[in-house]
Amino acid sequence: MRRESDLEAEVERHLREAKVKYVKEPVVGKTRPDFLVTTENGDQIVVEVKAWEPSPDATARAINQAHRYKELSKAAAALIVTAVGSSLSFPGGGVVPVSAFVAALSGLTSALAEKRSRRPVESRPSPKKKVFASMPFSSQYDDTFLVAIQPAALAANASADRVDHTGRSGDVVQQIKEMIKAARIVVADLSESRANVCHEVGYAEALGRPVVQICSTPLASLPFNLRNNQTIQYSIGQASISNRW
Repeated sequence: MRRESDLEAEVERHLREAKVKYVKEPVVGKTRPDFLVTTENGDQIVVEVKAWEPSPDATARAINQAHRYKELSKAAAALIVTAVGSSLSFPGGGVVPVSAFVAALSGLTSALAEKRSRRPVESRPSPKKKVFASMPFSSQYDDTFLVAIQPAALAANASADRVDHTGRSGDVVQQIKEMIKAARIVVADLSESRANVCHEVGYAEALGRPVVQICSTPLASLPFNLRNNQTIQYSIGQASISNRW
């Protein structure tokens, strides 16, 4: 599997070669995309990179994320860029392989210029304080991160990160440990009592990191040592947890 960092570097190379104005990992509105591109006409496009394996579920997931990034950033458009030769592509939904990225960006630039509806958005550097989001590896929890956890972290002048197994290579467990060590706080989504999340909570507590527990499934099903901790319960599709920690 291709590393997401390598794919990000390739996207950045394309941006430099195309002499496009961009900012890397800015805070834009209530989100923090990989890139914010400003076209020659002043339109702004959010670009997010995903080195996911192609599948119908991954395509639907990418389309949803393109929609969310546009909505949360208030930018004129959003693109999700996937790996070279990937069948994970849906240009109409804002999902393109890196091989088609420059052409898609050019097409968007022209389309936005015709609309003459520029809405400049403010951006700022990504905060240095980190929040680690420990979550199930499932698309149904994407909105929990994008709409609730990340905006809450940004409002507290921090930036949330998570590990997505479909976008990583190498020793994922070691990557998670390093991210927990670097975090000031851990938000743990205990929905479905996933073993990986329970393990990460234990590791965070051993390091003395504060843990905020959230859950969308019955609390009675949680392991007893976690069930006794204060847990914010929410429903899938509910983003109001963002103002409760």
